[in-house]
Amino acid sequence: MTSDRQVVQRLWQDLAARGLVQGQPQAAQGRTPWAVRLLMGLAGWLGAVFFLAFLLGSVFVAARDNATAMALCGAAMIALAAVLYRRRAAATALEQFALAVSLSGQGLLVYGASQAYGGSRLLESAAFWGALALLEAVLYVLVSNRLHRFLAALGVWTGVALALHLAMTPGLRHVWQAMSFSLGWLAPLAMTLLTGFVLAQGRLCAAGLHNWIEPAADATLLFALGAALVVTGLSQPQALLFEASTGRHAGNYWMAGALFGLVLAAFVLAEASRLQLSPAVRGTALVGAALFSALLAGAPAVVAAALALGLALRRSSLPWLGLAVAALGSGFIWYYSALHWTLLIKSATLAGAGIAVLLLRMALRRDGARRQG
Repeated sequence: MTSDRQVVQRLWQDLAARGLVQGQPQAAQGRTPWAVRLLMGLAGWLGAVFFLAFLLGSVFVAARDNATAMALCGAAMIALAAVLYRRRAAATALEQFALAVSLSGQGLLVYGASQAYGGSRLLESAAFWGALALLEAVLYVLVSNRLHRFLAALGVWTGVALALHLAMTPGLRHVWQAMSFSLGWLAPLAMTLLTGFVLAQGRLCAAGLHNWIEPAADATLLFALGAALVVTGLSQPQALLFEASTGRHAGNYWMAGALFGLVLAAFVLAEASRLQLSPAVRGTALVGAALFSALLAGAPAVVAAALALGLALRRSSLPWLGLAVAALGSGFIWYYSALHWTLLIKSATLAGAGIAVLLLRMALRRDGARRQG
């Protein structure tokens, strides 16, 4: 009977012949049971708590009036975490210890820098959040730990979102209440980048970049779905008529839904081409995706979750699939419970979207049966 090692070797040779991978497969290593990894991770965080309690307490007592010293201490803690990650890779306890040290160092660095250059006023400065995003991007490159890169990528998206929002809404009195305005542009952009990553996975693997980019893709998916939910929940159509000061920001969910629909349509066309579907089925799939997106343009979180569901199935990724299903259910619930839409409108759009999906399923099944016959 063929061993698992021989099966893996044969599959690797097949992928190498297609140009999707290069080099030699790494030897499989035994994975530590999850219970042991959990206990080791908790031990790492416990050690970090005592270390940070002593260190941060000393820093704040000795340098509470010296913002520069706090920032330098934070930078030193980040450097220490980077050294621990590099020297003690795959050691769960030390990796979690390094993560706690890095996050605390980032907080101390940002706090010290903000106190040195304007205090709380920096929170309303686009340059501050842009600098924070740049810091997280540098940490993403320097620290190779997957979890650390995931959190750094989330920090990049958060900093970019806040910087873009402050730059796009200058002088607005209640600036944070119009957060959906900037996220309505940024969330579709994130899903566009994510779709490009999924479609280019083979080339990224061949170039040896897939593992480097994958944590950023995970963070991008989480940010995009969360931003889509924010846009759906903060939309206020009545502001267009009754609140002139914020009316120009309130209708941004329509634009977000339309952009998500365009990305969904592009992904449907790409998948239809890859699967070599007939022109009639391609047209039907495109019309179905467009109709679904148009009916639910007022609930961009649902359209974004449907796209994420397709991307997850394309990658065969269970974490992505679970996140997409959770976002899809949350988007439907949030949209249906919104008080600024009438029950008739919500029922009609949801029923129409359901009919469009069922018709698309029937067309695909009919084409599949024809091809098998």
